[in-house]
Amino acid sequence: MPESTVPVRVCALLVDPDGRVCVIRRHRPGGIQHSLPGGLLADGEQPADALRRELREELGLDLVAADVGLVPRFEQHQATTRPGDSRLFRRRHLVHVVHLPLPFAEDVALVELDAEDATEVLWLAPAELAGAHLYPDVGEHLVDAVTTQAVSAAAASVLLAPMTDATYFWR
Repeated sequence: MPESTVPVRVCALLVDPDGRVCVIRRHRPGGIQHSLPGGLLADGEQPADALRRELREELGLDLVAADVGLVPRFEQHQATTRPGDSRLFRRRHLVHVVHLPLPFAEDVALVELDAEDATEVLWLAPAELAGAHLYPDVGEHLVDAVTTQAVSAAAASVLLAPMTDATYFWR
């Protein structure tokens, strides 16, 4: 499958002034999964615009007002199967690290606003997420991402090891 036909998912590793990371806790048949907030890029949409839209829809967060830079920090490719489905599930994840000023971090919704089941939104320390099932699978890079404030706009995103059935399992 050509790279251009793989859906692109933009997401954010949101970091508050205390170094905690914002995650959405999802209850799945196989257990708890913590997802970074974000969603799919629409046709013709730029990644930064898609991320602003998704965070506004999911968390009520206005990144334009927060005046933060949006440079993808990590890129991760996914080619996995899901439980009960033998078809290959593919995504190209663009993970942005966003250090939020306090007033904006405090205004993030406590539940996912566009979810039907009022999915819980939490702020957790990287150590609390160390053994958690995280989507996308950026767990080993959390501490570095949280402690490094700025990334140059000219810097290329770091390509992470791909998510495959050998390295990642769906819950």
